[in-house]
Amino acid sequence: MSRLFIFLNIIFVLIANTTSLTEHNLKPKPKPNTFVIPVFKDTRSGLYYTNVTVGKPPVVANLVVDVRGSALWFECDTVGYNSTTSTPVPCGSPGCEQTKDKCTTCQAYLKSELTFNTQIATLINDDVMLRYMSPSSAYVAPKLPVRARIACRGYFEGMMNMLPAGTLGILGLGNSSTSFVSSLLSSYKIPFKVSLCLPSKPGNNPGSVYIGGSLKRKDLTGLLVSTPLISNRETKEHGEDYNYFIDVKSIEVNGKRLSFDHDLLKNKRGHWGRTKIYTLLEAYIYKALVRAFSEKTKKRKAVYPFTDCFSYKSFGEKSLLGKETPVISLVLGEGAKWDIYGPNSLVKVNKNVVCLAFQEADEFESLFPIEIGGYQMEDNLVEFDLEASKFSFTSSLLRHNTSCSPQ
Repeated sequence: MSRLFIFLNIIFVLIANTTSLTEHNLKPKPKPNTFVIPVFKDTRSGLYYTNVTVGKPPVVANLVVDVRGSALWFECDTVGYNSTTSTPVPCGSPGCEQTKDKCTTCQAYLKSELTFNTQIATLINDDVMLRYMSPSSAYVAPKLPVRARIACRGYFEGMMNMLPAGTLGILGLGNSSTSFVSSLLSSYKIPFKVSLCLPSKPGNNPGSVYIGGSLKRKDLTGLLVSTPLISNRETKEHGEDYNYFIDVKSIEVNGKRLSFDHDLLKNKRGHWGRTKIYTLLEAYIYKALVRAFSEKTKKRKAVYPFTDCFSYKSFGEKSLLGKETPVISLVLGEGAKWDIYGPNSLVKVNKNVVCLAFQEADEFESLFPIEIGGYQMEDNLVEFDLEASKFSFTSSLLRHNTSCSPQ
């Protein structure tokens, strides 16, 4: 059978009276099991970012969220970072790149395909302000300083031009020895689970990233469907596995399997997420998807950057969740099916036209048959659980009258 692989900060506070420190006026040390980071959607680029507060004196940096990035790094010089609480990562630590027998600073090669190349940065440990949840509470506690690994990089104009205006680096959520996630897991003994709920609306309507656990909402946990995560042998052999893979058996539109040569999927690798806005499809798969949509509606003149657009009236002209809008299904391993509904498959470009929110990969990108973009994950709760080797998802929360940024 054809198989397609897709990539898919704590100080405790002691409260005492002015005369004594006794056992009953001490607050217990917090025991976080989940760290919570807000995620916003950038209006112009459509990418997703967060802001983090680091060090003392504190500096704030806006960072692009990258599912497969290898570290939390930012342009330290640009924000005037000169923290008194930072400590260097010892030479010889995991992720250090040593080019000489003796080194004075631990450096790492940071991988992020948003910047199209590999960056070199100095690794340090410092306090990052994060909100958290504890096992005994489903509520998010106020921010506390959490010790974590970050990477400092000097200003590099060519790289910064790749990032949305106002952002100064990347928050990488991949499985890497230099990863911000890995340092939290090691320090606080929490499981390797990364969950995302990306917002669909720009501005002050954040979604969230959860590290170590997931969103504790009873109305959502019952919606989760799971499929196995699959390791990539090549990256694992090099001691890193930034990406998350799942096994896709086929693709359907309204329950009908897309017609294309499935042999092209054999032995080809794909990857998950990254910082792409729209899902990238290998040319034959993309054309098959366009044909399936064209059977249901009238084509319209393309609107840049999209290639294939359709009449909005053909989809009911009220809601892209309506029955007139085709449902794209990724048929996954162990019988799971991820349904992609109209709000994640189409973009309304004006009152009369909607466009397919997928892009055809060119010959240089077609090494990866499918690359899931952020738009397809908006208002979907998705979880990458390396402890259990599974990927879980809800499909669109809008169908259940909620979202990733409920008011």
